[in-house]
Amino acid sequence: MYNDTYLLKKLPAILLSVVFSVFLFSTELTAQTTLGVTGLLNSPSATMSEDGTVKIGGNFLNTNMTPNTWNYNTFNYFVNITFLPFFEVALTNTAFKLGGSENFNNVDRAISVRLRVLKEHKYLPSVVVGSNDLLTSNRENYFSPTKGNKYFGMNYVAASKHVIFNENKLGFHAAYNILSSKKQTLDNPISGGITFTPSFARDLAVIAEYDTRDFNLGGSYLLFKTFYIQAFVQEFKYLSFGGHFIISLL
Repeated sequence: MYNDTYLLKKLPAILLSVVFSVFLFSTELTAQTTLGVTGLLNSPSATMSEDGTVKIGGNFLNTNMTPNTWNYNTFNYFVNITFLPFFEVALTNTAFKLGGSENFNNVDRAISVRLRVLKEHKYLPSVVVGSNDLLTSNRENYFSPTKGNKYFGMNYVAASKHVIFNENKLGFHAAYNILSSKKQTLDNPISGGITFTPSFARDLAVIAEYDTRDFNLGGSYLLFKTFYIQAFVQEFKYLSFGGHFIISLL
C-alpha cells in the first residue's frame, strides 16, 4: 500500500490529466449505483443529480456482482459529490480480505468521475462520459490496466431519454463500455435498461437492466427526500442492496 498523503497531494493534477485524456485521446468511454455512482443498478445511465448534491452510503455486494478476485460477499461505502450540474465525482471503498485472512482487513479505493456533455431535451437524450476506478496504486503509471488495484476499471459513454405518459415516467438507457483494467471482465460492451416511475409513487423506480454480463431486476425508493434505498436480484438469483443519504449543499 502506498502513502495516502502522497496520493492526495497528487490528486488534483491526476484528475486534471484524466479529464484532458478522456476528451483528447479517447472517444470510447460504467457508472453504477453499486459503485456509489449515479446510474441504474449495475449499469451506466446519463441521469445526473442536482448541482450541489452529496451522497453518503454503502452497498452489500453478492460475490457474483464483484470481480473474480472476490470469491466472497463484500460491502462498500462511498461519498459522491455533484459540485457542478454536469460533473460528478465519487470515492468508493470496497472491503476485501488481504493475505488469506478470514476477516475483512483492507479496502480497495476507487475514484470515479462522470461528465455530462449533452443535457436531455425534448427530442434528444442526455449523454454522459465517465470512468470508474480511474487510478491504480502503482506510482509509475496511475492508469495502468494491469499494475496496482483498479478492480472496477471501466470507461463508458451513456445516453438516457425519458418519456412522460399519463403522469408516469418511462426511461430508456443505453451505454457502450470499454475495459480499462485487466481485472474486470466484459461479455458484451453494450449495457442498458428501462426505468419506470408510476404516477402514484413518484419516489419509486422499478429498474430492469442488462449490465454487459447479467440481467438484473430491482427497484429504488427515495424516503423522505433524504434516504435512497435500492435492492435487486442479479440473474434473478443473487441479492444485492444498498442505500445512501442525500444532502443538498445549495
